[in-house]
Amino acid sequence: MTQKHKKYARIGIICDVLYFISVTLFLIVKTDWALTVWETMTVVGAFAMMIVLTVFAETCRIKTVFRRLMLISLSGTLLLTSVAHITSIGVIRKLISQGVSIPDYFRIGFYPSIEMTIDYTAWGLFMGCAFLFLFMGIRDKLLRIISISCGSLCYIGFIGSFFLESLWYPAPLGYGFGFLIMCIYVLNRKFVPDLSNQPK
Repeated sequence: MTQKHKKYARIGIICDVLYFISVTLFLIVKTDWALTVWETMTVVGAFAMMIVLTVFAETCRIKTVFRRLMLISLSGTLLLTSVAHITSIGVIRKLISQGVSIPDYFRIGFYPSIEMTIDYTAWGLFMGCAFLFLFMGIRDKLLRIISISCGSLCYIGFIGSFFLESLWYPAPLGYGFGFLIMCIYVLNRKFVPDLSNQPK
């Protein structure tokens, strides 16, 4: 089990770093292909986080009810962000390249817009719930602190996004940097599974 959680912690770190590289790349070059890389990495990142957090939950032996609720929340994140970004890549930007005028409220990256609301719901509300259920099911003190901090930042960003675009940015700190910190902690932690908290 120790080697398993370390392996997935490394996967989480690699995916997180690649995501931030894709964001930085787009901010530097600001081209369509860089945006496609960024959007693709967002979907890949959601899938990777679902797998990694599920493995962490199994390693910590959290109760079945919290593990299932966390998995449902992570699935919601993956589904919604996939809808937003795949629609952006495969439909919206293709239509724009063909000369079709698409209102900004249907485009990713514009505020306010339908696609951004879907994406904010994925990463703010559903990811916040995933971290909350992880927090509720584990006993490792530092992992609990990291989990509740990540979840709180996601919720703050989600609620803030209804008022100002800039108020969304606490959420990426939660699911981006917070998740990275969690993976680094797990990678360097000598886990002794909490057998007293067996799934029921």
